[in-house]
Amino acid sequence: MLKFKLAKPMLVALAACAASVAFNGIVFADDAQTKALQDQMKAMQQQMQDLQKKLDALTKQQANPPPAVVAAPPPPAGAGPAAAKEAPKEPKFEKFLSGFYGTLDVSFDDTTKGINGLVAYHYALIDPANPNSGYQIDPGNPNPKGGPVGRLGYMPAFSTNKSVLGYRGSHKIDGGETEFVYQIEVQPSITSSPGLNTSQYQQSNVVKGAIGYGDTFIGFSDPGWGKIKVGTTYSPYKKATDRLNPFSGMLGDYAVVMGNSGGDNRVEFGTRLEHSIWYESPKFGGVFSFDALISPGQNRTYNNVVQSSGSPDCNGGNQPGSGNLLLNCDDGGFGDAYSIDVKFETGPIYATVAYEMHKGVNRNSDGIGSNHPIYGYLVGINSPLLDFDTYNFLVSQYPGVAANDGYSPPYLTDIANESAFKVGAQYTFGFGLSVSGIYEYLKRDLPADLKFQNERQRNGLWFALTQEFSAKDNVSVGWAHAGATPGDPGGQHNYNPTDVDNTANMYTVAWKHRFDKYLTWYLDAAETFNNGNAHYDIGAGGRGLTTDCHDGTNTTVIDYSSAGNTTWGGCHEVGFSTGVNYKF
Repeated sequence: MLKFKLAKPMLVALAACAASVAFNGIVFADDAQTKALQDQMKAMQQQMQDLQKKLDALTKQQANPPPAVVAAPPPPAGAGPAAAKEAPKEPKFEKFLSGFYGTLDVSFDDTTKGINGLVAYHYALIDPANPNSGYQIDPGNPNPKGGPVGRLGYMPAFSTNKSVLGYRGSHKIDGGETEFVYQIEVQPSITSSPGLNTSQYQQSNVVKGAIGYGDTFIGFSDPGWGKIKVGTTYSPYKKATDRLNPFSGMLGDYAVVMGNSGGDNRVEFGTRLEHSIWYESPKFGGVFSFDALISPGQNRTYNNVVQSSGSPDCNGGNQPGSGNLLLNCDDGGFGDAYSIDVKFETGPIYATVAYEMHKGVNRNSDGIGSNHPIYGYLVGINSPLLDFDTYNFLVSQYPGVAANDGYSPPYLTDIANESAFKVGAQYTFGFGLSVSGIYEYLKRDLPADLKFQNERQRNGLWFALTQEFSAKDNVSVGWAHAGATPGDPGGQHNYNPTDVDNTANMYTVAWKHRFDKYLTWYLDAAETFNNGNAHYDIGAGGRGLTTDCHDGTNTTVIDYSSAGNTTWGGCHEVGFSTGVNYKF
């Protein structure tokens, strides 16, 4: 094949050779011959110019070749039109990448605890020998005990809210439609360093930034019979009404009240349950489905006073020692847990019923530092309801630990089953309005002698509206109500046994703007009104930062009324927040 890059030098050489021949001919020929040679040279020059143009065109064509056309292979024998249209299989690497998912949510908050000006007094029985005689301000100690401590007004802060990174996938088992399924999650800390949760008011041995913190499981799935999974997950009781909560992860999350039996920033019936096995049914008739979960207690003690085997924290969501001075799980540790829901969905209607039970919930620490006058009466008569053996041992070992320094005997039999029941519904109108409502009943089966301090039993209500104003904007409003409880352990610094109205109401509003299907900006505000001795917060339910009713006291022992951070009943928290949420 001719090398086009050599064409031009060859033409030059030919021209030089022709010129030499012509020169020699001119020297020895006559005029007639000279004229003939000149004509021949002109013809040769014209031919060389034409050849040069052709060579230039070929060189340009070689430098810019047209795209190659590859003929499609013929379809296999017997294949019809459907086989010819079949899409190519997904490459393995792309399939691997498709398993990753996540949510990144960061907000800027400004919140206040609303406890400035509250006053605490000592209360006593009118007749110290009669626990049914009623209450009065202690005539032997009528002066106020002091006010709240620390920065109590508005404080700006950054919060990482319900952010997760996860990977999920499946493996089809040969011979049918059954698949092996798996998922693992991690909760990244964006606005703070990952590590143990050791804030002033919440203590935990769990590293939320570690792989596996989140809904993590393995299991089997089949379109015919449903899914069965083993691992750690939010319970069916919580998931059943997630869609009725437009403020999830925000200030004013309905978990401030729904599933929250104590009023603090722990949500007893809205938390993840470890070492669980659960079943998720298919949707029968395209309308009904149900989920059921069992979480064995995995606890060798008879009163669930230690962690479950293999768990860093107590069941109930706190580390040993939370709520008292002893390294025990007696601030809500429980044994076996059961959770179930039934869901109905058709068109614009969604409805659900859910139930959850926690067995043998240990709340013996409710006695330590209690403010309740009846508790003082029980101490005075050396009641068998109190654990004097542990108390006397600690006082003998640590003489500085005494009742006047904030430590007093824990309960001995404050162990009972706790359950939650709720019914919820949602209706979505054609013009973009969603209406949601929930009724909830929480119960604690306490012995009769301890019902005076039962703050875990009450009714609860939730109501929310969400209006879609455009393809990218919606506004939501919500109201949560916590009903009165039959008793109170008296753990608040300003506990008043004569004020039985310990109800609470929370109001919240939020505007969300969707830039696209992945990125959302939000602006929200929330306000919680606590009556009497109630102490509900704003932001409970897995949010990064909550604002509760504790003041800024940071000593271990404070006074007779408490043995840790001081809680103030009747607080009035208010908060504003703006943030972005990115899902992929």
